[in-house]
Amino acid sequence: MSASLLLAHGDDGFQLDQVVRAFAQRIGADERVEIVPAGSPDEAAIERAGVEAGTVGLFGSHLAVLRQPLRAAGRSAAATERLLGLVERLPDGAALALVDVRSSRDAARPPALLARLESAVVTRGGAVEQRNAPRRAELQAWVRRHAEALGVRIEPRAAAALADRVGGAVVETDVERGDQTRLADGELRKLATYAGDRPIAISDVEVLVADARPASLYAITNAVDRRDATAAARALDRALAEGQPVLRITAALAGRISDLLVVRDLVSRRASPQEIARRAARGNARMAERLVEATARYRGHELEAMLRGLFEADLAIKTNALAPEAAVSAWIGEFLIGTPREAATKRQAAAAGRQAAARR
Repeated sequence: MSASLLLAHGDDGFQLDQVVRAFAQRIGADERVEIVPAGSPDEAAIERAGVEAGTVGLFGSHLAVLRQPLRAAGRSAAATERLLGLVERLPDGAALALVDVRSSRDAARPPALLARLESAVVTRGGAVEQRNAPRRAELQAWVRRHAEALGVRIEPRAAAALADRVGGAVVETDVERGDQTRLADGELRKLATYAGDRPIAISDVEVLVADARPASLYAITNAVDRRDATAAARALDRALAEGQPVLRITAALAGRISDLLVVRDLVSRRASPQEIARRAARGNARMAERLVEATARYRGHELEAMLRGLFEADLAIKTNALAPEAAVSAWIGEFLIGTPREAATKRQAAAAGRQAAARR
């Protein structure tokens, strides 16, 4: 008899749960206990996982599921060795699943400990499964495959609309995608109940599925690059609805406008693409090209006014002269949509500036 061992990791929590469910069925686990670290590190959680994994079930395996094992190990050398030792010394007949869900932003930068843990699991004869959320243009195909697995019929246009409404068409890399498949699964089941015996149609999606596209700061700054007022306003609305801090939004905008000013100056001095990439795009040549393209859509005095406007908005927020959402929305309205702020708003910002200057 040997130990039953699984390491499942990635940024798609729904698919990882499916992997664990399939593993439990495969080993005949009739009982299952979930262990979640209370802190980082948490050696007690690792120790408990070992005890639970070695417990014998009444009619089958007793599966212990240790969630976030890398968090349990943390930065502690002792906890790290305890985690690796848990795998290496897992007794015969034990059943253990390690499930590590990472942020979508970190999916491409796995921590070093993950590789060590994978190696230990493979050496012990265990399985390693990785499940990452579908990226751009991949969610529609996933929806269709998942619908087929559920025995649900869905029209291609309906699958595309569903994928779009849960964020499948979002291209920015700073969004969290880990819940998109879980959302799509829930919506599919709801739509199937509504449609009954017929295939799910695009009209069903339009009626029943709310827009749940994730917010992205990059979507706002990219819209500024394109001078696309409508896209900027929509991206801002999503960010505010998701609870993104307004000062984080204004900081991202200020950073982008500052980059555009630097790039405009470099272009006017006929700087090389390499110098532009080094000085304004953190060495990213493609980003440098995008910034150069963006500067062609603005005049120098417009960018300077936009940066001053952000300073005024930031000051108005910090001195309570304006509500945060109103301040950043007013900036979008004045500098991208072209609707001047109300005179009262300008007076409030000016008063806030005078108050701040007096305090200095």
